[in-house]
Amino acid sequence: MARERFEGVFSGIYRRNETFLALSAMIFICSVFIGYAFAGMLEPIMASMFGEFKRRIVEGELKLDTISIFLNNLKVALVLYAGGIIFGLATAYFLIYNGIFFGYAGSQYQIGDFIIATIPHGVFEIFGIIIAGAAGFRLAKIVIDILKGTLKIQSDFSVANQLKFLLEVNYDDFKDTLIMMGIAIVLLVIAAIIEANFTPGWIQYMKGVI
Repeated sequence: MARERFEGVFSGIYRRNETFLALSAMIFICSVFIGYAFAGMLEPIMASMFGEFKRRIVEGELKLDTISIFLNNLKVALVLYAGGIIFGLATAYFLIYNGIFFGYAGSQYQIGDFIIATIPHGVFEIFGIIIAGAAGFRLAKIVIDILKGTLKIQSDFSVANQLKFLLEVNYDDFKDTLIMMGIAIVLLVIAAIIEANFTPGWIQYMKGVI
């Protein structure tokens, strides 16, 4: 019974937010493709960013332990979510930016080596980012719906009660965004644990095998 309820919650979340999940996935995946396929054209912009990223890792500013990796990814997820407040514009921007950066980074290595190095944790991390983006887009819809509702507020009724009604109508949708963020955070925790503790050994093992 508990299992059915558990599965029902997740299937319901998916059904209600399928459009937002698809939008987030499409933006991110297309951006990854652009970053990889057009790496040469993007070189003037992305080279310095990628170089700075590598420098921070080499000099220890960006640590590759579980907590540091998780906090860095959590910051990205929270920005994607909070971007919904400004109608999802920031959500879309950061999905595009992170997708292009990921694709460009992949172009700097042998594709086989890059896939081997990223696939153990990358599956969880990418799904976490996509779900956080979907939560941001759902939040954007809530903001838009509330703003549209405020335009219909009537002065001959209690404004406070009308605003309360608007918030109550959108409360379940807002809960969906929080549940999606919870799922995204769990996935990012798993990704950080794998990247910090499993991926280095996996890379060495695969190098020995290949």
